[in-house]
Amino acid sequence: METSRNIAAIMGPTIMAATSLETLNFHIWADIHPTTVFNNGIVWLMGGLAVVWFHNLWTKDWRVLVTLLGWMSLLAGLARMAFPDGPQAERGIATFLVIGLLFVAAMIITLKAYTTKRAGAE
Repeated sequence: METSRNIAAIMGPTIMAATSLETLNFHIWADIHPTTVFNNGIVWLMGGLAVVWFHNLWTKDWRVLVTLLGWMSLLAGLARMAFPDGPQAERGIATFLVIGLLFVAAMIITLKAYTTKRAGAE
């Protein structure tokens, strides 16, 4: 449980910040250079791989969201590295639905991380 909380306490706010700030600055992806997309993929791959390595936990509680977000980050990073010159997501309902779902999942793990009692805490 402590590992889940620690990862969620970092991962949740990071994804919340990334999704909300990318939404506010959506225009920056219109003319993005493939090198930047590739480097973005490296960051997402490394973050996802770290989560999957330390937290490949398939439970029936909130902690599975940490694992799922880790796998999604890993796969998204690989995709961005494999296809850096591919089309970027377009502004639309589907894109904002995915961004919204990621934000909500990140918000859930953030709340769990900061409200679940630590092991040994009184």
